[in-house]
Amino acid sequence: MTDSRNFEDPTADKLETQSGDPARSNNSDAPEVETEDFASMLESYGAIESLRVQVGDKVGGKIIHATADTFFVQISPTQEAFILKSELVDAHDKLSLGLGDEIEGFIYTKRGGIELRRKIGGDSIDIVMLEQAKNKQIPIEGTVTGTNKGGLEVAIGGTRGFCPISQADINFVEDAQAMVGQTYEFLIAEVKENGRNVVLNRKALLQAARKEKASTLLAELEVGQRRKVRVTRLAKFGAFADLGGIDGLIPISELSYGNVQSTEDAVKEGDDLEVEIMRIEEDPKRPGQPRIGLSLKAVLPDPFIAHADKLHEGSSFEGKVVRVQKFGAFVELFDGVQGLIHISEMSDRRIRHPRDVVTEGDTVSVRVVSFDPEQRRVGLSMRETPKDVDTSSIRIGARVKGTVERIESYGLFVSLADGGKALLPAAETGTTRGTDLLREFPIGTELELSVIAIDEQGRIKVSKTARDQEEERSVAEAYNRSQSGNGKGFGTLGDLLKIKRNK
Repeated sequence: MTDSRNFEDPTADKLETQSGDPARSNNSDAPEVETEDFASMLESYGAIESLRVQVGDKVGGKIIHATADTFFVQISPTQEAFILKSELVDAHDKLSLGLGDEIEGFIYTKRGGIELRRKIGGDSIDIVMLEQAKNKQIPIEGTVTGTNKGGLEVAIGGTRGFCPISQADINFVEDAQAMVGQTYEFLIAEVKENGRNVVLNRKALLQAARKEKASTLLAELEVGQRRKVRVTRLAKFGAFADLGGIDGLIPISELSYGNVQSTEDAVKEGDDLEVEIMRIEEDPKRPGQPRIGLSLKAVLPDPFIAHADKLHEGSSFEGKVVRVQKFGAFVELFDGVQGLIHISEMSDRRIRHPRDVVTEGDTVSVRVVSFDPEQRRVGLSMRETPKDVDTSSIRIGARVKGTVERIESYGLFVSLADGGKALLPAAETGTTRGTDLLREFPIGTELELSVIAIDEQGRIKVSKTARDQEEERSVAEAYNRSQSGNGKGFGTLGDLLKIKRNK
């Protein structure tokens, strides 16, 4: 006969035996369940943990069941909590969570089950809830109803609260009136007068959320990444921008390819920008805190590439002097493109310092003498040279006619009859040192000159002294010939010079 006990739960035998049934306990035919096997079975399941939770504790778990208006959350192997779906919708009444998702919340009450809330709010707030929210740092929801001299007046259900303006936001609040009518989350700093005087703090809540978000964000950031940021604060040395929980600095030199004199000239607070991360390092002034360098310039079109076809040797520009150094002056040709006029290219005469010729803000005419796109260098010159004039037919010693066009302390610039230009140095004007050239040679004065030099760049230097000396030699030669021949004389040498110069 088959023993029916082979089909029964073996734990039932053990329970019956423990109940004191002698027949069952002395029956040697009954299968024996060893206590060691039962213990090992329990051990295989692991310890069954239960959370010791109190109202206000922050807990997390997985959504395991849902009804029309409620989610049920597994917060430990033996405990479930519930949270209303209305706690989880966004401003557009959209619910982004579902079965299997992880969720965190605060224990709001344990009456009738463990109820979770993301924040405390609504019309049912009482003094007990306010105290719990204060002690457990649970966010509460409130609507700004007005402002006063010190901050914001906030309605928390049927209770009035006050948030000092210094604690209303992470950044300085310039227009508190703009917050009226808005609903925010706050932490409770103080509860006085049986709940009639509640002091709130929104800044601490924002800082905590930002810190939590920053730790996740920092792990994602890499040098060379491009990120969307918002400018939060301006300083003389650059602009601070929020990466989404962490601030980075855009140095003033990285705001533009152009010459930025002031941060405000390039960006404004609240501007949304795309930047590139230049470096991530530990802040030496705040151990453990990151220091992130950003660049706006890196994501902008490179002006050197955009204007490369214009920057060939010999091309002429009008530019603005933006910086003067001992060795020369930097001139902005385009926004973001600067060239250097070396001191040797500022004048045909020797000068002691570039400031003898130019100052910051001057507009000057320059010519490109060199261009290195790889090194991003443009060499410029202010020294005169003929423009669009073929100087190959002009030789040293040639006699030319010129009209005074511009006067400098070191000489005259004259326009030649063939359309070219030349420099008549002061020493070659035939005047004594210190002569007022403007008075001696007014603009428009016509002169007869001799070419005394042409450099490799085609720049011409002329001399009035040399031309006068040539004339005197030619007259002297003519006089000598007249004295040696039998023809009629030309008079004295002085008479001949007068005749020659009056022609």
